[in-house]
Amino acid sequence: MRVLRSKKVLALLGAALVAAALAAVGISAVLSQTVITDGTNIHFRVVRTQADTYDSGWHTHPGLAVVQVQSGSFQITQGSCTPKTVGAGETYIEVPYLPIRAVATAPVSWTTTLLVHYEEQPLIPWTGASPCP
Repeated sequence: MRVLRSKKVLALLGAALVAAALAAVGISAVLSQTVITDGTNIHFRVVRTQADTYDSGWHTHPGLAVVQVQSGSFQITQGSCTPKTVGAGETYIEVPYLPIRAVATAPVSWTTTLLVHYEEQPLIPWTGASPCP
């Protein structure tokens, strides 16, 4: 009987340790969080664009911008000075308030889905120095 009880205790102890380990994994490492805007009064706009060549110039968006390329490709630079190629069938999500530039040297077709606060312009030209040399 003692052997059975010790095995049960060990099994319960093992289960408790596994549960504690899983709970520890679930604890978040978030240090802070700030709500920039809430879901009220959101302006939703979808724009389809076609161009032979294109340079957006440096700009920002005060909200979410989702670029979906239908044909051709862009070189999109945001967050680093290394452009990322986004081609037909691909989607790029632009980070709000972070300068971005999109350049196409050949025909390109895309849609941009914008979600911004209703009082803000969906595109803000970048007036600071170029983020990339």
